[in-house]
Amino acid sequence: MSADETDNQGTSDEAGSEGATGVTRRGLLKNGLAMAGSVAAIAAGAAGSARADDSQPYSPLYAQAGDSVGGRKFRAWVSRGEGPGRTTLQELALRPIGGRQVVVRTEAANLCYTLSPAMLGIVRQFQGPQRPLTAQQRARRDRLNNMATIQGHGGVGIVEAIGPEVRRVKVGDRVCVSGTPQCGVCYACLRGRSDMCQFLGPANTPEGMTPVADMRDGTPVYMNSQIGGFGEYMVTVEEWVVPIITKAPAAHLEVACACTSVAGLGATTSQGIAVLPPAAKVAVVGCGPLGLSAIQGARIAGAKMIIGVDPIRVRREAAMKVGASHVLDPNEPGDVVDKVRELTSEENPSIWGGGIYSAPFQDGGADFVVEAAGGEWLPPALERGPDPTGLLPMQQAYDMLHGTGHAVLTSLAFGNLSFNAGVFALAGRSVHSGQAGGCSPLRDIPKFVSFLDNGSFDPTPMLTAPVPLEKVLDTYQEVARRATILAVLVA
Repeated sequence: MSADETDNQGTSDEAGSEGATGVTRRGLLKNGLAMAGSVAAIAAGAAGSARADDSQPYSPLYAQAGDSVGGRKFRAWVSRGEGPGRTTLQELALRPIGGRQVVVRTEAANLCYTLSPAMLGIVRQFQGPQRPLTAQQRARRDRLNNMATIQGHGGVGIVEAIGPEVRRVKVGDRVCVSGTPQCGVCYACLRGRSDMCQFLGPANTPEGMTPVADMRDGTPVYMNSQIGGFGEYMVTVEEWVVPIITKAPAAHLEVACACTSVAGLGATTSQGIAVLPPAAKVAVVGCGPLGLSAIQGARIAGAKMIIGVDPIRVRREAAMKVGASHVLDPNEPGDVVDKVRELTSEENPSIWGGGIYSAPFQDGGADFVVEAAGGEWLPPALERGPDPTGLLPMQQAYDMLHGTGHAVLTSLAFGNLSFNAGVFALAGRSVHSGQAGGCSPLRDIPKFVSFLDNGSFDPTPMLTAPVPLEKVLDTYQEVARRATILAVLVA
């Protein structure tokens, strides 16, 4: 008889009345400690921990740790230094994970326009008025440039391993690695503004970045914004991970979950910072992937008029395919603001019956405007807009608002704007800073996936360049010159 069997059977001096059942206080205590030890081993990712499957149900208290990933080889696009040639495809070795870290096998990741300078080592040609950097800011910028960094603004994939403190996901889950984190406990999250989650700031500083892999020469490698995406694995932190349930193809799923789509759909459907009114008249300035997502969101939300504004013909055509009722070319003669006001004006003199009375700031204008134009990193390969800095489209987005309207600004323009003080103060227009479109990732990204699954969101007019890992850098030349709408890495 083994020692364990002896403990369970009991001895004459321990058993007493319990001896008849074969259960003793000592046996119960020992078995309880063994069970606690098993839970601790799982939570700590100890050797022998199992990959999650259907036979091992997920516990909301103790998520199962994945197989050890330390030393696992993978390929990724790594940027370091300055100028052309700073980004190269490297073979790396993963570091062991811990804490709240999550390893995700990449299925797809979007080639975000914002990352063009980081990938190609270019300096934007149209700086605009800039506040000079302090010595401390220059030192931080130089330090970031010299850190070997895997580029990318997140993506979709399958969880391969998790740290012992992770509760949100388990191994085998399909997830979106969001461009914006949501911790749920910081100052911003507790005030209903998870689009401004405080985890976002440190993730873009040298002090807040954690090495996740090593190059062959031992150089530590980091993830852009703590998420990466342009590699066979993403190593992120739980706060950036959103579990999703769908069988959608990876490329289509990434179109719905990309940082650009999240911002566009978030601006028009999340109600995070501004609510699209019923039967709204909407204008979207800039019909790249973010603007096209905003158009789709406005259609899904029930807008009665959607006006797309873009200088590039193929983007205007895509806008019509995904839901725009009108499109305008800002390069054509005439003021595009006046054209929007004319399209949105109504002949209804009965202000007692909800009509619009002709008055300053009330006669025409969009109820809701999403600005998504942005400045040019390189001269576009196709039609060029009226202002390479992106400031004019942002100004126009404000000017085309009705007196009760809302503008959500989402792009990166170069320089500073100025407004007429009286209009800005008294015209009734509301302007919102649209980081991530104001969306709440954990709440809204699964909703965006449901739009894809039920056919409300159409990814095909937006997905113009699915590319393998090896072609990412070459494709970025097209992205930077706006020769494609949305390029997506498909693993």
